[in-house]
Amino acid sequence: MDNKITLYINTIKHLKSSQIYYRLSNRLKREMYKKNLLAVKVPKELKTQDSYDYLLPELDFSKEYLERFDAEDILNNRFTFINITNEVELSRVWNNQELQHLWRYNLHYFEYLYKLANEYSKEDNLNQYYKKYKTLIDSWIKNNQFAYGDGWHPYTISLRITNWISTYQIFKERVLNDKDFDKRLKDSLYLQYKYLENNLEKDVLGNHYFENIKALIIGSIFFEDKRVKEKFKKELLEQLDEQILEDGMHFELSPMYHKIILEDLIKITFWLKGEPIYNKLIHVIQKMVDATFSIEEGVGKTPAFNDSTDGISKNYISLFEACKIHFDIIPQKKFTFEKSGFYIIEDNNKKLVFNTSDVCPTYLPAHAHCDALSFELSIDGLPLIVNAGTYRYENGEWRDYFRSTKAHNTVFISDQEQSQFWGSFRVAKRIKKVRRKQFVYKGIHFYIGEYVAYQGAKHKRYIGHLDENTIIVLDYVKAESISKINSLLHFIPNTKLNIDNKTVHVVNDEKSIDITAIGTSGIEIEKGWYSKQFNLKEENEHLVLRKNEDSKFYGYLIGISSDKKEVIQLKDDLKIIINGKEKIINFDELGELL
Repeated sequence: MDNKITLYINTIKHLKSSQIYYRLSNRLKREMYKKNLLAVKVPKELKTQDSYDYLLPELDFSKEYLERFDAEDILNNRFTFINITNEVELSRVWNNQELQHLWRYNLHYFEYLYKLANEYSKEDNLNQYYKKYKTLIDSWIKNNQFAYGDGWHPYTISLRITNWISTYQIFKERVLNDKDFDKRLKDSLYLQYKYLENNLEKDVLGNHYFENIKALIIGSIFFEDKRVKEKFKKELLEQLDEQILEDGMHFELSPMYHKIILEDLIKITFWLKGEPIYNKLIHVIQKMVDATFSIEEGVGKTPAFNDSTDGISKNYISLFEACKIHFDIIPQKKFTFEKSGFYIIEDNNKKLVFNTSDVCPTYLPAHAHCDALSFELSIDGLPLIVNAGTYRYENGEWRDYFRSTKAHNTVFISDQEQSQFWGSFRVAKRIKKVRRKQFVYKGIHFYIGEYVAYQGAKHKRYIGHLDENTIIVLDYVKAESISKINSLLHFIPNTKLNIDNKTVHVVNDEKSIDITAIGTSGIEIEKGWYSKQFNLKEENEHLVLRKNEDSKFYGYLIGISSDKKEVIQLKDDLKIIINGKEKIINFDELGELL
């Protein structure tokens, strides 16, 4: 294991020089704000645009989203975020270090205001919801001293500005008649807005910087700040060019963060309707919608590639509804995402998503996992073969496990990780020479991915669609030692596995498949963990298929039906017989195709 200095060097060398500059600059400026060497001056009279549609009901009031919050709990200072419930004293909770960091962040986001706003909007006389709205905001203002603590992190400011302004639209009449509170609210909003403008997350970039831009655009509309609006409209276009790949995927290659950025862009476009930038934004939304629809529809959950889980982003149905109503956008399905590296095999009874991506943007690997050449498989819209997921962000054994190679449906070579992960969000040495391709070989549509791990082992994976009921997965590994090469297959919890010689019978509820091993010296069932949402984990089982040292290629067939299958491995050929029909794959021919 490299020492800390080496890890830092191999991490920092991938960063942009501007990231290092802004990291140092932002820390210095924050200290200067704390010592009153820098300040934000709030005008005595603030001009605000109160009569504007900031709130997007299809997203902000979507049923699935509002069900995350319980109105009665909120009224009693009991909050549930990321599957953790805490009953708190507001005056002491905002920076309580005993609470999980991401939970505290969620408290500062103020997304729960939408639940209060929705309840308030049903009946005008529900004073308790307005009083709680006011109490929560006043508590934040009183207990978050300027520039100190989580509340003054640019990311929490970005989400809070958006949520305060959007829900203000619902409570506006009451707030305007409550003049002292109206002034406190708007003064605080302005202070946060201007502080954010001067403390952008250009050291982090990616989804964090995009959130900054979104907040400054809604803030510039609310405060009628034309200069800031025009500046960050230009910045928005530059970041869309940087962050949204040609095939429509967000460049951090997480389906969850992709949906978060899509929601941001939908809202920004809604706020900027009628402006010249509008048509450019619509074009990007269409590409992003197509990517989400193609990769997620029919999977039954948010696919677990990189940091990705359910319960954080809006579900794709509400995103699509907003796009249809406001922009007349209808998703189109694709099966190939060459830039981002996702390939999709889909028909009436199954959907397989194959990840041939790089580790993430070179300068932004914070949300990456060791999931190169992994895949997920759903049967009839229900997930069956799954990556382990994302359990939590805090540094430690669980963060390490869920990011590790062995937590994904890929090949684990000599107990070595694909990339050198450390801390919660850092990556030092990482995979390289990433390549991908698709082709047809003897009537079989193949998708191939390849990479070289940071310690030098080469892994190449072929996934072929033999017929409607059969998929073949073949792996080729070149390494100094080939004595311990294991292919891993993880299953949704409560799946039953039964090994019968070279075949594994897999049953979950009424769904069943067969895994037929190719070129293996043994198959074992081991225990592992699966996380469907933050802070939720369940024990599950996974298969370990051990490579036969004499086999050039090894892998397995996935059979969706009870078709009779026979696999005969010859020296240079693989003969597959399905219901009497024979297919022959020549390893040398296959190997030359990438």
